[in-house]
Amino acid sequence: MRKLFISGIVGLVLAGSASAQFFDPPALADRNGSQGFPFYMLEVPNPASMNMDGFSDDWGWFDPEYTLTMDEWRDEGDRPAPSRGDLNITTFMGWKGGTENRWYVFMEAFDDVLVHDGTSVERWNGDMLQVGHDPQDHGRERSPASGYTMEWLMAPGDVTEPNNVRFRYGGGEGESANWAAYGEEPWVQTGIRVDPPEAWAADLWTDGGTTYYEFSIKVLAFQDDAGPAASAEWDMDAVAGPDGAGFPFAFWYEDGEGPDSSFSPDPETGEPGGRNDWTVRGPEASGRQYYSLATLLRIGEYTAGSSTAVESSTWGNIKNSLR
Repeated sequence: MRKLFISGIVGLVLAGSASAQFFDPPALADRNGSQGFPFYMLEVPNPASMNMDGFSDDWGWFDPEYTLTMDEWRDEGDRPAPSRGDLNITTFMGWKGGTENRWYVFMEAFDDVLVHDGTSVERWNGDMLQVGHDPQDHGRERSPASGYTMEWLMAPGDVTEPNNVRFRYGGGEGESANWAAYGEEPWVQTGIRVDPPEAWAADLWTDGGTTYYEFSIKVLAFQDDAGPAASAEWDMDAVAGPDGAGFPFAFWYEDGEGPDSSFSPDPETGEPGGRNDWTVRGPEASGRQYYSLATLLRIGEYTAGSSTAVESSTWGNIKNSLR
């Protein structure tokens, strides 16, 4: 049975191996998005007020200075970027330690074409959000998963998974089936909605729309084979602050454009690709399979927002474009 490994001990073991790639993350400039900007998560003042329903009215406390904007995403396959009229993503990120130890996200994604075909949340050629965290900064390892990096798939539409979310590493080859529960409450709480509502389950919606993802995840340090309930929580307070170790996380946004799209052609054949694979990982992080890194700011280390979350989103885009 796999148990929690303390990163310091593992680091000693790996120190003598010249080929070791784990516990050796890239520098921030090559790790975070398209421009190497610092990313931030803000401590949630009142977790009881956070309702994961896909609406932003519980994010009025958020300081817009720390909005993650579309400027900081990049295509993981280095395909050309679409215009903001094609895809525009705005994200707030929060955290809470103590007895909560949760990661909070609100994401608003405008897309000119929505692709929600099929009954599975695993929609690589349509519209889907993949999120992950790697609390010990081990580095991504799959097939089977190492137990350090944990990822979820989320998508709108009439899918078979509960609450339109699924934990990715629960029951695959070499992986414990006990971890399927990590895609369900209380471990993950999600709210996903689409505006206009009639686009929710449309196989192909070409009139444009906005998808809202809101979620909170209980952060665990490592995947014990016995499942989430048997696994240790990660102490978010211990890595918080401007000088803290921070929190490794990742987003991937699959942007389907439909079968007739000329967007994102294959670089070798010129054939239409029909989708983009957006991420907040920098080039070296993608190449070496590491996540982005966010600094966890405590209450008092940021200015609590006084405007609505919608107004904050707009102001955050302006301020981030000037940084």
